[in-house]
Amino acid sequence: MESMKHELPVTIEEVRERGALSALRPSLEALAAAMTAAGQTKGPFLTPDWAAITAAALADPRDRDRLGDFRLLVGRHGGAVVAALPLVAERRRRRIAGVPARLLRSLTDYHSYRFDLWLDPGPAGDAAARALIAYLGHRGDWDAVELWSVPACDAAAARLVAAAREARMPVGDWQVMISPYLPLPSSAAELDRQLSSKFRGNLRRCARKLEAIVGPLALERIDGRASAAAVGSATYADAAAVDSATLDSALDEGFALEAAGWKGDLGTAIACDPRLRARYRALAHAFAARGRLACYFLKAGPRRVAFHFALIDDDTYYLLKPGFDPALASYGLGHLLVDAVARDLITLGIRELDFLGEDMPWKRKWTDHTRAHRLGCVFAPTLRGRALAAWKLRFVPGARRLAPRIRALFSRMHRR
Repeated sequence: MESMKHELPVTIEEVRERGALSALRPSLEALAAAMTAAGQTKGPFLTPDWAAITAAALADPRDRDRLGDFRLLVGRHGGAVVAALPLVAERRRRRIAGVPARLLRSLTDYHSYRFDLWLDPGPAGDAAARALIAYLGHRGDWDAVELWSVPACDAAAARLVAAAREARMPVGDWQVMISPYLPLPSSAAELDRQLSSKFRGNLRRCARKLEAIVGPLALERIDGRASAAAVGSATYADAAAVDSATLDSALDEGFALEAAGWKGDLGTAIACDPRLRARYRALAHAFAARGRLACYFLKAGPRRVAFHFALIDDDTYYLLKPGFDPALASYGLGHLLVDAVARDLITLGIRELDFLGEDMPWKRKWTDHTRAHRLGCVFAPTLRGRALAAWKLRFVPGARRLAPRIRALFSRMHRR
């Protein structure tokens, strides 16, 4: 553990053990609650469980070539935790615009979806952001800090980037993703009014055809609470209590459905990677223990034919992974499950279905609401860091702008 005091009344300590996240749980949960109350980033991504499991995946010592070392920068003011920034230090140099660089990056990969740091929403948070930047600025073992998939609105990470800019460090900021979300009304009837009549009609026709060929449709929720959901032409109640054996068995079947399509063909499905499977199992058990897991299945007759792996936090449903039987893809299984889940969520008082991930046409069938995500990059205040920033922020964009003109010039010369 290393520590450093600043002229500001905030002390920064650096912790290398992932167990520190559990030790700091009460403080981190209090910070997350304060951030949510202030209208800032919310969700499972600001929980110690999510950070610990993601850090374990990204800093896995079994893959020393590809992954990194965990670092947690903790800011304290008067003994209280006012900031916590979890990072991974890459063991091997990565490339920024083709140039090798020593990176510190957020706990973000293709399975993390969203990132923010814990930061007090009041003045103490501003002081902590400046202290974090000052602490990083005195270190000489990094060239850039990359904060991926940060919500564009009201994210604490934006305050950290602003503190770096104020300290005259080179910074970059780019939009990297648009993610759709569906606001949920207070009743199923209002949900019907939100959707186009053509889309609703297609859903009903698909449900009737699927029921006629395979069997009655039912919604099953694996989270320990009973529910009823309207699917197709009938209403069904089918929920299972979460014990370890039930949950693991359901996850195996859900992961198999996710792998049955193109993800399995490409080898990117959860079931294709034992460590990825262990990561999602860990998330499922950790959040089930806190009543925040939501695994849904659409059943046709006795068969489970579509799957959602999701987490619930406050009034929002976060869809991490969907899957369905590709043999029945023509019946719109994915849409039928979203429809049934949305109606069930309304009965539970959930007010948003966050699709997470990239903008995709199937998500836009449900909503035009989107949430932008950005990449914030802070470059080290060193000769190498500033040179890297100049290359990334000025020379590379300039070369890209000139490239069409250069190609046009050579084309004219060739014709002559």
